[in-house]
Parts: sequence; C-alpha cells; structure tokens
Amino acid sequence: MKFLAKILLLVIIDFCIIWGWVRTMDPDPSVSIGIILLIPFVIVINLIIAGILFFFKKQYSKFFLINAVISAFIINFLFSAEISRHQRNRLESWEFKYNNRIYKIVHWKSEGTFSMSEQLDPGASLQFLEGKFIESNKEYYLTTDSTKYVIRKNILYGFGNGSKGIALKKNDL
Repeated sequence: MKFLAKILLLVIIDFCIIWGWVRTMDPDPSVSIGIILLIPFVIVINLIIAGILFFFKKQYSKFFLINAVISAFIINFLFSAEISRHQRNRLESWEFKYNNRIYKIVHWKSEGTFSMSEQLDPGASLQFLEGKFIESNKEYYLTTDSTKYVIRKNILYGFGNGSKGIALKKNDL
C-alpha cells in the first residue's frame, strides 16, 4: 500500500506542476504541435531523475520510472484541455444552412467582432463579412456598414431575402 500511496502522491504533484505550467502558458491551437515535443520531454525528465536516484536512493527510482509513463498521459490530457478552454474563452461559433449552402458565424469575444463565411467544400471556406458584435439582453447584434443581423434564441434574423429567422446550430469548441 505504501507503494501505491507514493505513486499517487507523485501523480498529484505532477498534475499540479503540469497544470500550473500549462495554465500559465495558455496554449492556443497554433501551438498544439508542441505536444509532440512536450511528451518526450516529460518522459526524459522523469527518466533522468530515476537514473540519478538509482545511484543515491535506489528504492525511489522505480517511482519515477512509472511516473514517466503516467506524466506523459497527464501532460497530453491537460494540454488538450487547456487548448479547448482557450478556444471557449476566446470565441464562439454557429453554423446554418441557407439555399443548400453552409455558413458559419464566428464571434471573437476579446475583440467584440464577428466574421461570416461560406463553406465552399469540406475544409475550404470563404470569409465574406466582418463587423461588430454586441451582446444585449441575451440577444446578439451583428452589424457592418451596410447590414444588421440579430441572433435571438439561436435564430438568425436579417440574413437572406425573407424576414423569417434561420435556425443556428451552436458549435462546441
């Protein structure tokens, strides 16, 4: 039981250190490739500590050998979770269909702006509109120099020819 308790303590310490570091770093999706370097880095650090302890405190080296594997999973989980948190805090988006075409609205929260794009093919889109995004009384107002749209209860008003609203699907980020 002592063995399991020591491993658990080491995992908790690892989790706190890695979480604090990743949280401070606040990674965005553009740095997600960094996980390819971070996982081996964490493994190597644990193996170096295990190697040093092998010569001085042999009984503790096995904990760091096991921790090398566990910490790799921890950093992968926390890095991915922080990227998702970063995205949720920075933007939100909706999709809708109009005339058999798929459109996407992205709200950039920190800038108070929005962009609208049309999906041309899977993986290819064309951004055609940018403007101000204002939230008021659970309604969103999207304005440009010449257009005004309103999002109310996940319904977009003012787009296209008709005055009827278009149902929006909010995307999970």
